[in-house]
Amino acid sequence: MNRTKTIDIQALQKDAEKSEHREAYRVLDRSNNYRIGAGARVTPSGQPSFFLEVVVQSCLESSEVDLQLLEKNLMFLKELKARGYSLNCEGDGSISCEVTVSPQNIASEYETIRLTIKNTFPQ
Repeated sequence: MNRTKTIDIQALQKDAEKSEHREAYRVLDRSNNYRIGAGARVTPSGQPSFFLEVVVQSCLESSEVDLQLLEKNLMFLKELKARGYSLNCEGDGSISCEVTVSPQNIASEYETIRLTIKNTFPQ
């Protein structure tokens, strides 16, 4: 995993306010198996909300299914679900997991997810 990145909540909010779709997103960490990002959305009433997204690849770029990886992915997805993340299948075979987080808790949630990944996918 990469060094921990700082999440600039104010910059995310400003970018979301300027965006045509009223949303901004930053990738915080990635590997072949996952991507973690933080984002902000601005509601029609002008209120910001913040979220963390984890995208998990169900298969890597090989033709053979890696059952050990699928088992680890399942353990990780269960942990995310238990933490309140919504889980959605994407068209590319990945699984998008998202949770709304308060600005005060987004950094600690990110660190918790990084630690969970480290424990689930030891290198």
